[in-house]
Amino acid sequence: MDFLNIKEQIKKKGYTYEGFGIEVGMSRGSINRIIIGSQTPSFEMLGKFADTLGIEVMDLFKPVRGDKSPKEIIDTIRGEMDNLEALCDTLAKTR
Repeated sequence: MDFLNIKEQIKKKGYTYEGFGIEVGMSRGSINRIIIGSQTPSFEMLGKFADTLGIEVMDLFKPVRGDKSPKEIIDTIRGEMDNLEALCDTLAKTR
């Protein structure tokens, strides 16, 4: 699970693996297996992790390009889609 940022988020919030596991209802071993990539968390579990850490689910993932977070990339894509939609509307009016 090299794309997950869970270890960093747990540390950032000051949890131990055991303490975090107690908060989310998992064993320390299960948390460790998720962090090292030998166990895959469910979408439900990712939501529970994010809620416990007080972050968005997207913050559990490492940036995929440069310094941009997944949220920043998605926001950029949404902005570009809005621009394309406006362009299509403009073109449709000129026909």
